[in-house]
Amino acid sequence: MRVFVTGAGGFVGAHTARALLRAGHELRLLVRDPQPVRAYFARHGHPLDDLVVGDMRDAETVRRGLAGCDAVVHAAALVSLDSRRSEEIYRNNVDGIQAVLGSACALGIERIVYVSSLSVLFQSGITQIDESTPLGRPREPYARSKRDCDEHVRRMQENGAPIQISYPSGVVGPDDPKLCESNGGIRSFVSMSLPITSSGFQFVDARDLAQAHRYMVENPVGHPQSGRFIVAGNYQSWRDLRALLERVTGRRAPAIHMPGVMLRAIGEAADMLRRLRPFESQISAEAMKYVTQWVPAVSDRILRAAQMRFRSSEETLADTIRWMSAAGHLESRFAGVLANASST
Repeated sequence: MRVFVTGAGGFVGAHTARALLRAGHELRLLVRDPQPVRAYFARHGHPLDDLVVGDMRDAETVRRGLAGCDAVVHAAALVSLDSRRSEEIYRNNVDGIQAVLGSACALGIERIVYVSSLSVLFQSGITQIDESTPLGRPREPYARSKRDCDEHVRRMQENGAPIQISYPSGVVGPDDPKLCESNGGIRSFVSMSLPITSSGFQFVDARDLAQAHRYMVENPVGHPQSGRFIVAGNYQSWRDLRALLERVTGRRAPAIHMPGVMLRAIGEAADMLRRLRPFESQISAEAMKYVTQWVPAVSDRILRAAQMRFRSSEETLADTIRWMSAAGHLESRFAGVLANASST
């Protein structure tokens, strides 16, 4: 099949595209900047020439790119916590849905995968997240845009559009084109500190998520409810995550012990300061709720359907830290024994 992929310059889109190429599919990529995308795929043994340069909101460019394609993976999204860009973030992500998925449906493409986020299902007071969990009500522009995009895509599903939705948790792993937010978090955990607080951290290996996306492209479903897949990976309490990091690196992982209520208060304070003087930071009220109140999400549906299993947390963390050290994203002293392994 020829698959049209958006977001291949980012972490999720790049790994998904590579999984599709390994499975023998032909790709056409929608990109903003072709040079780094070409370099990334050539570096990983997949020289690509079929690139469409443009913005995902440009419906005319998107329609030209979709011509002759059998399937679509929409993984592109604008990600920023800068409040000054809130309207841009919101409109970019919502308008991208209209242009990419709307155009694909209008052209009669019957294999469409939309990459959402597990964060759209998060809400206080629940004990488990699965495909039946209703959408939450996030406040931050990026999370709100993803939530509203998801609501729109669900309406399209209900009206008969052949769209499947994936809900990944924090995506980590090696071979990241730009060092995404989740991988940046892992780097901070090993080089600065991680919180020892309530709840824990759930993350999925980008290579496992890519396998799930390949399955979804190759196996369309009819009923909307059966076309929604949580791909959440493994859940670790913060204490267990610290122990894992120490085991794979062979060095002590710094940590800060802090009650959840205090971290949430810090997040609220950061939001107030951001309103007075905008700045970009991973600390926010919403983020601290994720850190301190996250509940495990269940991925049984995709694991059964695709007959797959997730890599162990230990393998994912070791591969990620080894890659960050080799790529220059992490000083070798923080990678511990993995720094030596990365040079062999």
